[in-house]
Amino acid sequence: AFHWFATEDSLKEIHRVLKPGAAFGMIWNIEDYNAPKEWPSKSKWEQNLKDIIASLEDGHPRFRHQKWKQAFEKHQETTPLQALKDTFTHNMPVFSLPLGEEDVEWTIYLKDEAVWDRYSTLSQIANLQGSDRFMKVRKEVLDELKGEGVERNAAGEVAVHGRTHLVWTSRV
Repeated sequence: AFHWFATEDSLKEIHRVLKPGAAFGMIWNIEDYNAPKEWPSKSKWEQNLKDIIASLEDGHPRFRHQKWKQAFEKHQETTPLQALKDTFTHNMPVFSLPLGEEDVEWTIYLKDEAVWDRYSTLSQIANLQGSDRFMKVRKEVLDELKGEGVERNAAGEVAVHGRTHLVWTSRV
């Protein structure tokens, strides 16, 4: 999970183990309720679950914080003078930029309890286990799923929206 260690040191280590010109790809499967705040949610309940997660931030970087992307983009912010300076200090970019990115949207259908089971594995929720707050969040989630406008299939399962986010680059 690159987003857990998205730092300059991480990029240097990945660069070290890849051969020159080698491709480097990253793949994330992201439910709408766990996506970056800039990404729109397909439904009200997914946005409300996203808001719950945002209220429980614990300071650890996750995909939705986009720190992984900032680690790469830091190398893209340059001027001609900085590029010349970097040539002499050997502080050159280590990956080709800009990053290639593509999203593949998907929908899966889950029973209400299965949505909770998935949601409760997110560390900021899982860390609440055994507390009153954990049970309160559980109730909030299950209540959201009973709300108006929740898309369901013929079996009564909830439509959970998300995307597979693909990113690629190559070692310079």
